[in-house]
Parts: sequence; structure tokens; C-alpha cells
Amino acid sequence: MATAQRYGLAFGLGKKSKLGLNQAFNTRIGEFSERFAEMLGAPVVISSDGLSGTLILDESTACFDLAVALQEAAWPAPLQHAVVSAPPAGAAGQDEAVREKAMKALHKMKKHDVLRIDLPSKSADEAAMANSIADLHRTIVLNFTETRLAAVRSYRKHKRQVNVAADMQVSQQAVSQMILGARWRQLKAAEQTMRDWLKQPQRTMLWPMKSRS
Repeated sequence: MATAQRYGLAFGLGKKSKLGLNQAFNTRIGEFSERFAEMLGAPVVISSDGLSGTLILDESTACFDLAVALQEAAWPAPLQHAVVSAPPAGAAGQDEAVREKAMKALHKMKKHDVLRIDLPSKSADEAAMANSIADLHRTIVLNFTETRLAAVRSYRKHKRQVNVAADMQVSQQAVSQMILGARWRQLKAAEQTMRDWLKQPQRTMLWPMKSRS
């Protein structure tokens, strides 16, 4: 029987960070694991120095959604993410090999990189544009206030403004202002663009050119 393809996602704080991931996440890493239980092929593992971690996915298409959720969980600490496919030579099902490859990719990232995509179906040019989208997305998130972050988390869970208002015990007008201030539409547009791209086979650019004929 063929071994199912596995993917690794490594995430980390800067080497000079004064915080560890356990401090940045607090109890939210448990909430993250519950929320994405069906997507995770193995538990989240935090490194011994507390500055990085890895997780295993059975498919790559949701990797940006998980990266977004990790960044929101670690707010206001900035994270970097690296996504890789399993190494060759029969290691596709060996989680430790996948985690090691993801960590190596993470450690190769430059200081200002946000997302490194190392997948055989994606070109270097596409990966560079994906990093730019991830950078803009993270910039918006890191500029959240606590109330805007709470509103975004609640909106992701409840989907409707009236339910968010009830959850936060504020008016719908207040929720609308929080969501507008959090630039929710821009966030969702970036996330959908990344989902669509990750689902596509290899091509020469992130967005297909429209015919002018």
C-alpha cells in the first residue's frame, strides 16, 4: 500500500525574541489543535528552546489557514512559517523526517520573510508572491488591538455579525466598527487568494492572465 503524502509546517519566533512560543500562545495552542483536529496528521510539537514548532498535514491546501490561525494565536508576537512536502526516498510517512525538513526550511528564512513555500507544484516566483501576500496579511494582524483581534476570532467562529455581538456582549454597530478597523475584507481576500493558489497545479504565475483577443 502506498504511503500517503505528508506535509510539514514549521513556525517560529525570531532568534532574538524575548518570548517563547508557550508564552506567546498561552492556552491558545490547545484551542488551535481542537479547531484543526481533522486537518492535523500529528500533534503540534514545540522545540526544546521554545522558539519554534512543527505540525504535520495530510494535505497542503490548508497550510495558509493554519499559518493565519497560529499568527492570531501568538498575537502580538510575529511568526514566520515554512511549508514543505515530505522528503523523498520512502520518508513520506515518517513524521520526524517531515518535521526536520520543515525546520531546516524555517531556519533558512531571512529576517523579514514571513512565509516560505517549498512545494514541487509551486515555482520560485509564485512562492515569492505568496510571501508578499503573507507579509501584508501579517502586517494587518500585528496592528490589531485586543478588541479587534477578539472580534476577528469570534467572527471566524460564529460567521454572523449578530452572533458576534452576542458573543462579545456589544452592539452590532460596535462589531461592525471593529471588523472594519481590523480590515476584515482585505484579510479574507488574501486568505481566499492563497487557498485558490494552493489548490491549483503548477503554473507560471499566481493569477492567470485574461485573454485580450
